[in-house]
Amino acid sequence: MNRTRKGVAALAASIALILAGSFLPSPAVAAASGEGAVRVATTANFYGVQGTFTVPSGVYVEDHPTDPTKHGYVAFYLGLAETCEGGISYTPSVGWKKFLNCGPNTPTTTSNMSVPLSTQPSPGTTFTVKLVNNLDNTASLYISGTLQYTLTVASDRTLTAATPVKMVHSTFDPQDVNRYTGASWSNATVKNADGTYTAFPSSIQSNLYPWGKGDYSVPSLNPLQTSLLG
Repeated sequence: MNRTRKGVAALAASIALILAGSFLPSPAVAAASGEGAVRVATTANFYGVQGTFTVPSGVYVEDHPTDPTKHGYVAFYLGLAETCEGGISYTPSVGWKKFLNCGPNTPTTTSNMSVPLSTQPSPGTTFTVKLVNNLDNTASLYISGTLQYTLTVASDRTLTAATPVKMVHSTFDPQDVNRYTGASWSNATVKNADGTYTAFPSSIQSNLYPWGKGDYSVPSLNPLQTSLLG
């Protein structure tokens, strides 16, 4: 498929559901850096989000061919607005890893951690991922019921009230070759003020646009299911 046809396919297939008021790079800027994403975000505020992630098959990712600081990846995560994002990602040099990103680290505060999974999963493996807003400028990431990280948000952020929450599949694809089949978030729920979890709501902010080089196939938005065509 030539680049023109791929661009048309991306416009038809790439769907991103984003937070109200979020600012996105223009397609031209995003394409130049090889970024792409599909996002589903709530319009209402909640205190956490969880879901079951299914590891895709046929995962292939490349780094930038000349810049060793630009690592290709695919990432599958949950988020508290744009403040904290946590989940599972894949890079060619490390493989599958777990991460929580609440901003850049400083000499006195750790706000971003990423560690390889102790056992590299096979396609079809599932993980229950939960991201909780602790309302004290910290967030906690749980995987399969076990606490992985509790991190303090960076100094330019706050996390003391409920926020919109989101499910995301994203990629950094320097050479337009990254691909996988059948990644999904399922059984997605949101945390309410009383501590209960209910189904991820159908009321979401939506905007159809192509973002970056990723040619996403999106058979379902809520729950979120994608394949990356490369």
